[in-house]
Amino acid sequence: MDTATALFYRDGINATGIDRVIADAGVAKASLYNNFTGKGDLVAAYLDASLARFVQLLDALADVADPVERLDAFFAEIERAASANEFSGCPFSNAAVEVAPDSPAHAIVLRFYAHLARFFAETLGVRSEDETVKQLIVCYDGAMSAAKILRDPSLVGAAGALARSIACRR
Repeated sequence: MDTATALFYRDGINATGIDRVIADAGVAKASLYNNFTGKGDLVAAYLDASLARFVQLLDALADVADPVERLDAFFAEIERAASANEFSGCPFSNAAVEVAPDSPAHAIVLRFYAHLARFFAETLGVRSEDETVKQLIVCYDGAMSAAKILRDPSLVGAAGALARSIACRR
């Protein structure tokens, strides 16, 4: 699973074949198929594990009472992640362009965005459908994409500042 996670995140889901995962992990093909029914199942497990880590981050931020401070802390954590050498953007937006819309993996991508919307909504005390929540999701997505493409984690900080101004405008 660790090998698949690293390869899917770094190289992309479609660019990573099951044979590459098996070779890099140093396991027998039978071992992989004893645990996963195929690549789709492995991709879903990768995204599920990524979602669990993301939810842990959101849970850790629940103790920050002030909405603006919570947003600042969220974007600071994302900027920290974007500063890592192995940073390759948001695993969920990356996966969204690679998996079929009716796949289990896409369902996990949608769950991620539901968690993100709920976090922003609860932080600001609004409904998930609120326009402000949509703006913050765009800030997040834009920051992750720009930081990945331009290899500049400070863009996440800039998105955090924009998120702060959106939140304060309410």
